Amino acid sequence: MAFETAFPEAPSLAPVATNDRIRGVDIARGIALLGILLVNTRFFFTPLGSAIDPTVRVPGIEVTTADAIAWSVVEAFCSFKFISLFSMLFGFGLAMQAARAESSGRARWEAGARRLAAMLAIGLAHGLLVWYGDILTLYACLGVVVVLCARLSARTVLVIAGAVAGIVMLLTVLTSALQYAASSLQDGTEVRVTQTEQDEGDSSVSKELVAILEADMAKDAPRGAEAMLAAQFNPRDARWIAAEVAAFREGPFVDAFAFRAANFAMSYVAALFGYGWHALAMMLLGVYALRSGLFASDPEASRRRRRIARISCAIGLPLAIAAPGAFWVFGLESGFAAFCHLVLLEAGALVLPIGYACIAVEWGPRLPGIVAEALARTGRMSLTVYLAESLVCTALASWWGFALFGTIADVRMVLIALSVWVALVVAATLWLGRFRTGPMEWLWRSATYLRNPG
Repeated sequence: MAFETAFPEAPSLAPVATNDRIRGVDIARGIALLGILLVNTRFFFTPLGSAIDPTVRVPGIEVTTADAIAWSVVEAFCSFKFISLFSMLFGFGLAMQAARAESSGRARWEAGARRLAAMLAIGLAHGLLVWYGDILTLYACLGVVVVLCARLSARTVLVIAGAVAGIVMLLTVLTSALQYAASSLQDGTEVRVTQTEQDEGDSSVSKELVAILEADMAKDAPRGAEAMLAAQFNPRDARWIAAEVAAFREGPFVDAFAFRAANFAMSYVAALFGYGWHALAMMLLGVYALRSGLFASDPEASRRRRRIARISCAIGLPLAIAAPGAFWVFGLESGFAAFCHLVLLEAGALVLPIGYACIAVEWGPRLPGIVAEALARTGRMSLTVYLAESLVCTALASWWGFALFGTIADVRMVLIALSVWVALVVAATLWLGRFRTGPMEWLWRSATYLRNPG
């Protein structure tokens, strides 16, 4: 299907009709929401330092071999992979909207700017009031680049995406090497607790963290911003971990908000040197998918998807598996293992999601009808489901809900993620059986098109 004939002339700009949607793309979004949640549960239920560093453990949580295996599987097949898939599909959708705007004789920024502004507002509210791991704010910012590139040729977009991917790998190697050098020179003064120390049981660091936690329960230890200052804004520091656990498990709102805001801010500082570039590369690959007709329904596009899926999986799977495998081979405390893990994780996340996208678009619609329809409806409500995942998991983790923060390990987190996702798939299926669009999609489209989208 040629790009020029993909969008017929239209008198006015409006949301894509259900019958005009690409079913495989919606299915890919529905599947991506599961992979994203499997990764995000570590951030929902554990302190930031533990979520980003597998060597940092929270006292009181017994990590079994089954938990280590669960973490490894999620890290290999999900970490950065499904959020990359989601980013790719976001770039595809945003470029499609820009193309439809121009085909209707309107400026591509007419609805695009409002769409991104609405997403920015939703993302900021989500990140500051619900969960600091919000991705919508970053998408809204990077979406400007996507719209700028939406008119470029497929070849040009692919070259730019490749250049951005090269920057990503360069930044990853440099930052990983610096972390490796720092760990090699570390003088042992950092206050943190590792799995080895926790297992030994007599570590002074482990005892210090336990003492801090116990003191915090008695309200004697630093809380909120005071603890952050004491920890010098190091989320791996025992004082930070203790205060973060207390804030999310016990409250009050002010302390929880302080950690949420600090973590939110740090995530965007980190995005400047890592994931922001990665997300942009994947979004541009989504633009390439649109401009090249990769997700079209003709036989040639199908053959391309199958070929790309085979190549991406052949390259990406070994890289993805080797990333957590480095810790199994060299040990959890090895600085070299951490270096290999970060570099291989990034490399795998640049390749494997492309295969995921092609597999989902090619074979997703061939799943049993009830399964394919449920996944497609979940994908059509991806914004609502993404935000609902945060609301449900925050309720399970926080003091005002079930207060599970800092109390569960990886196997239970995987089970929670699966349960929440299945429940939301059912909810999305039932909702779209009665309404035309999801509640947050309706709000987002209303802001985009300045009218009731129906």
